[in-house]
Amino acid sequence: MRRFLGVLALVSVLALLLVNFTRISAPQSRGAAPDADALLAAMRRAAASEARAAAAEARATAAEARAAAASAAAGSTPPMPGLGKPDNTETNRKLEAALQRVANERKEVMLSLANDVMMCTNRKTCWWNGGNVLETFLESLRRLQLRNSLVITLDDATEAFCTKRGDAPSLRLELPVPSAQQNSRGANMISTLKYGLLRQSLLMGFSILVVDLDLVFLKDPFLHLYRDADIEASTDGFSKSWAGGQISSVHEPKMGWGGGGLYVQHFTLNVGCAFLRPTPRAVLLLERVADQLSKAAAWDQQVFNSEAFMLSHGSYNGSGVAVRVMQYDQFMNSKVFFFSERRRFFPGRLTAEADWPVMVHFNYHPDKHKRMLCVWERYVGGKPDACDSLPQAG
Repeated sequence: MRRFLGVLALVSVLALLLVNFTRISAPQSRGAAPDADALLAAMRRAAASEARAAAAEARATAAEARAAAASAAAGSTPPMPGLGKPDNTETNRKLEAALQRVANERKEVMLSLANDVMMCTNRKTCWWNGGNVLETFLESLRRLQLRNSLVITLDDATEAFCTKRGDAPSLRLELPVPSAQQNSRGANMISTLKYGLLRQSLLMGFSILVVDLDLVFLKDPFLHLYRDADIEASTDGFSKSWAGGQISSVHEPKMGWGGGGLYVQHFTLNVGCAFLRPTPRAVLLLERVADQLSKAAAWDQQVFNSEAFMLSHGSYNGSGVAVRVMQYDQFMNSKVFFFSERRRFFPGRLTAEADWPVMVHFNYHPDKHKRMLCVWERYVGGKPDACDSLPQAG
């Protein structure tokens, strides 16, 4: 728009000068000199035209600035054309109403799924040697006053627990496990449920930060997102190069000079902390993952990463999603904290809150609740040595 106005102003100025120059330089009767007043008037008209064009350009710039500010305030990109509509079901109507109640001004929601296993009401069903993982997770959200969160509860006991707390918005839903996953591990069966739910949420126009419950949030994660990709997810990588990717090489000595080659390698995304925006590519990815999990027993993490990263080849068309990996030492897995970068955190010492990680995900350790509590005590409880007695492995 500004380029068009600039060109228009230039053309107007040249036209005025040409017309007035023609008038002034035309032969005068009785051999008179060119009229100085006419030349001055032409210059004034040209200056006025240029001023009007400059004012129009300024108004256009201001309008663009207002639009950019409105877009920034709105946050996430609105649903793109061709996204489709959510299924018209009672479950989706309940889901949309619940998401609308808790969403922030960007239409962003932290979403998790929980059943009574995560409360360890029966120690035989929780493999982490006891402890209420759901309660510790919710305590971390309460400390941050994070209000745009929603727990999808899968049984009455978990719904009652969230309701009794009074600070954990929840929605009780009956979500059938795909028959292909019926004989999977309990945690895996729960994980398979979220992909269809996520797809419907994106079709409703919400951006979703889907999280597992074995996490302790120390900072508001929504203040640390880039929002420039279809998927922005944490990593199972435990170093900068394993998280963000690295170029490696192979060499076949028998081939001599031509025996070398390069390849890219990185660790998988962890869907236990992943931000998904309402874009056609993100919706397609979730649709493909849900479809695969409905047909054959599989680990959802493996299926998700295969669909996210597999290149198009032959008759296979990749999902084409744009991916951003969350900063591995901010959205941290427990292998980073307790093993690969242990010297950064052990022995414990008082740390300024600005230097705390955003969260720690205890996905690499089976004694997860004990480690959740030690990280909480170390940072929030003011006991910097709270984790020092715990070994590298669980």
